[in-house]
Formats: sequence, C-alpha cells, structure tokens
Amino acid sequence: MAIRICFIEDSVEFDGYSPTSRPLDAPQKALAYLSASLALRGHTVSVVNNATLSMTCDGVAWPGRSGEVPGECDLAVAVGDARLHDRIATAGRRLLWVPGDPDAIAAGPRAAAIARHRPEIVFHSHAQRDRWMNPDALTVHVIAPAIAPAYFEDISCVPSIPPRAIAVCHPLAGLERIVRLWADHVQPLAPGAELHVHSARLERAIRTGEVPSDLVAIHDLVRTAMGVLVFHPLADPQLADAYRAARVFLHPGRHDEAIALNLMEAQAAGLPAVVFGEGPLARERVVDGHTGSIRYGEEAYAEAVATLLNDEAAWRAMSDKAREIQRGRSWAIAAAEWEEKFA
Repeated sequence: MAIRICFIEDSVEFDGYSPTSRPLDAPQKALAYLSASLALRGHTVSVVNNATLSMTCDGVAWPGRSGEVPGECDLAVAVGDARLHDRIATAGRRLLWVPGDPDAIAAGPRAAAIARHRPEIVFHSHAQRDRWMNPDALTVHVIAPAIAPAYFEDISCVPSIPPRAIAVCHPLAGLERIVRLWADHVQPLAPGAELHVHSARLERAIRTGEVPSDLVAIHDLVRTAMGVLVFHPLADPQLADAYRAARVFLHPGRHDEAIALNLMEAQAAGLPAVVFGEGPLARERVVDGHTGSIRYGEEAYAEAVATLLNDEAAWRAMSDKAREIQRGRSWAIAAAEWEEKFA
C-alpha cells in the first residue's frame, strides 16, 4: 500500500540531484537515494531539509528551506535529531534514522524530544546499534545502506600505472594512521606505488597554504610522505571511475564507525578493500579473503595492501569477487526493506 513519507533533515544544503553532481557525506547521500527509490515504488515522498531551491527530483518533493512542511503524513523520518519531529503535527508512525554516533541522538535537549515522540530507531549497522544502551526501550531496526547506481556500471576495471591505492577517510578519523603505514610499511614493499587521498579540507589546506590548527600534523605528513597525492572529493560517477583505476581501497576500521558506505561502494565497483579489524563494522562490510582483507596489526595490513598493488592475479581475483558479491545491495532493495517494515 502506498503511503505518504516525509523525511526531515537539518544538515548541509543538498537536494536529490546532489549525489551525481558533487561529493556528499554518507548520511546525506543515503537520504537522497533512499527517498528516490521509495518514490519509485509508488509512495508519496518529500524531503524537508536545507535545499536552496524547491523542486521535484525523481518523484520526490524537495520543498527547500523556505518551503512548506507537510502538516501530516503516514511515516515521518527524522534524521539524527528527534526534535525535527516537532515540525510535523500528525504522523501515523515516527522514526529516528541515526546517521552517526548513537549517543548523540539523546544528548542534551534531544532526550526530551525522544521522550515526547518515542520514535522507532533505525540504525545503519549492527555495530552502531550495539553501542547504544536504549534507555527508553524504544523499538530498534537495523537496515544496511545500499550502493549508488554509478558503482554498478558494467565498466571494466583497468588499474593505472603506477599502481594506485585510494583512501577517502576523514583527515582526523584514521587518515594519519593510513599515511604513516603507507610511508613506513607499504612503500618499501611496493616502491613507486601511489596513495590517492580524497579530502576536501586537506586539499584546500594544501592548495591555499591556509592550514587549520587541527590539520597541521596530517598536512605536514602527507606533504612529506612518498607517493601520497591529495585530491578534492568526487561525485559518485567520477569517484566510481577513480575506483576502477585503482587496485586497493585503504580503510582505517575505527571503533566508532556507523555506516562505512564508501567501503561498500568501492568493492561494488571492483576495488578490493583492506581494513583494520579492530573496528566492529569491518565484518559487516567486507567478506574477508573474497572482497577484501581484514587485518590486525600494521605489518599484516601492509602486506595485504602490497599484494594487491604488486600481484596482478591476486588483484584480479579479488576485484572480480568484490563486484560479484557486493553488487547485491542496491537502493531498490533497501527501499523494499523499508517498505516491508514501515509501509
């Protein structure tokens, strides 16, 4: 049965066209793709956020920051903050979709909003859910994110020469460990290989010479590390092309990860991943030995990276397996799961 669904979100400015035209963080990208996939299934969907213009994109109404908020709906989904539910007077069912740290959803005045609305909670991963104590005994769901169409394109992976690794982690959330490992352990095993880092803040600092105090250490490190190049992040179509020209995706595997969507997308494009296993999300996103490698300790991590950089047969086998296994998670499938639970 078709229902009226309203997503309410209050982060950066973006709309339904943004994922294919500019880089977006995982929570915003997930919202854009999920809303469009639900509309395609016949639901009436709106996204109330900070979009500059009012528009309809892929069947989804984006009223924009100055547009009208629906007074009622069948399913209201607040992203990250239960206080956003105050903006919709009547909803048949209310959800709180958690984009990051689960403790943040009940911090300060947000706790009172949870008590008022008692929304059901939707997490992106079991690792995320397991970090939350659920003091209000709310109903909890885990629905994994999905992969954008650009990463499913039937385009062959043709690695560049020299061989290339890619890292897209935040400069203050694991990148320093990756770059130090690259310089100290990977480069001696794969001389001439390149590490391409995609980071908006770091690229801006290097380009302008204006380095924020919190980036000084990582800025100085990437400027001196052999073979490390920094680029501005890419929109999905261009990032998928970059993945298909690389041999390995480097991921830090942190304990506080919630989504790791880029890890899923890289593998779907045919780029095997190497991830530290200390983070509990690693085994939800990587099939060890097939779509990538989960490693403990820097030497083991570096050896797995070097194998993919140096060994054509090892890279090709894992690349093919990554495409085969990880392509089963489209946003159409994710939307069907949302519909089954909530429509």
